[in-house]
Amino acid sequence: MIAKIKKFLIVDFSKCLTLGDQLKIMFEILFISWVLFTLVYIVTLIRGHAAPDIPSSAETSQVSEVSHPETSVESSAEPSEETAEPVISSLLGETQTLPLGYDEIYKGDLVLVNKQYPCHSDGEGTVPLMGIKSDSYMATDYTVSLNEAIVPNLDNMLDDFYDIYGESEIMVACGYRSRSNQEEIFANEVDEVGEEEAEQWVARPGYSEHQTGLVLDFTLYNDTEQSSLKYDGTGIYSWINENSYRYGFIVRYPYGKEEITGYNHESWHFRYVGYAAAYYINANELTLEEYIKTVQQHGVDDPMLIDAGSEDKWYVYYIPAKKDQTTNVIVPRNVDYTVSGDNFSGFIVTAKVDIKG
Repeated sequence: MIAKIKKFLIVDFSKCLTLGDQLKIMFEILFISWVLFTLVYIVTLIRGHAAPDIPSSAETSQVSEVSHPETSVESSAEPSEETAEPVISSLLGETQTLPLGYDEIYKGDLVLVNKQYPCHSDGEGTVPLMGIKSDSYMATDYTVSLNEAIVPNLDNMLDDFYDIYGESEIMVACGYRSRSNQEEIFANEVDEVGEEEAEQWVARPGYSEHQTGLVLDFTLYNDTEQSSLKYDGTGIYSWINENSYRYGFIVRYPYGKEEITGYNHESWHFRYVGYAAAYYINANELTLEEYIKTVQQHGVDDPMLIDAGSEDKWYVYYIPAKKDQTTNVIVPRNVDYTVSGDNFSGFIVTAKVDIKG
C-alpha cells in the first residue's frame, strides 16, 4: 500500500511530464499547503490558551480605582483649581481668580481674633465716629473710631431702634483701641482683680478684637449725672441684641460659650462680620469660632448655602492659603461677593446668589 502511494507521489522529472505527472505535482502542492496551514492553526490555538488576558484601557482604569481608593478620596476632598472652577461656575456663573498673597489672610470682616490668634492689623480704615454718625445715638468723645465701612450699618441699626422706641440715650463707649491703649487697660484690670480674673474680661495686648476697628462697646448715657450706665441688653435694648444680625453685627461673647470664646458673656460687645455670617451665627446660635470651623468644611467643590429667605441667599466656601506663594482665589465675576481672611490659614468667600424659592 505504501509502495503504491510512493509510486503515485514520485514524479520522474527526467522525462517529459505527462498530464498525470502535472496532476501529481498540483496534488502535492495542495497537500503540503494544507499540512502547513493546519500546523500554524494548531500552534496559534495552543499559544492563545496559554497567554493571560490583557485588560482593556477601561478595565485598567477600574482596577486602578479599586486598588487605590485613597487616591480618589483625596482628589474629591481637595480638588485642583482646574476641576473646581467648573463646579463653582455651575452655581455662580462666570468666575475669575484673585491672586492673593499669604498676608491677606490677616484682613477682612471675618478675621478671628481671640486668645489663640493675635490681631495683625492696627485699625486700618478707621475714622472718628463723631461728625459722620447719625443723630439717633451718641459717642462718648471724639476719640471713638470705627472702621468707616461699617458705620452705615451701625447707623441703620440704631436709626431703626430710635424709630421704634424714640430712645437716643444709647452711646458707643469704645471702638478701635491701639495696642498701647490695650496694654494700659489690661494692666489696670490686673491691678484691680488679679491676672486670672482680668483675662476673663479683658484681652491681652495684641489679642484684642478692638484693634481691628470692627468692634464696639455700648453704654447708656445717664442724663441726670452726666455719666454712663452699664448696657446689659435688657428691656427695650434687647431689641438691639436680638436684631443686630440683620445689620451684620453679632454679640461676640454670648452666654454658654465661654469655653469656646475664652471670655465671659458681654452683652455690650458687638462685632461686625457681615450679614450672611451674622444671620447664620444667629440662626444656629454659634460663635465666630464655630462659624469659621463650619465654613472650613466647604471648599469650592461643595459651597455652603446660607438662605435667609426672600432674596437673601449666599454661597460660602473656604480656600486654604498657600504659604510663601500666591493663592488663586476663585470668585464670581458677575455677582456681589466678599473675600476675607480668617487670620490663620485661609480665605472665606461669600457670594450673593439669585436663587428663587
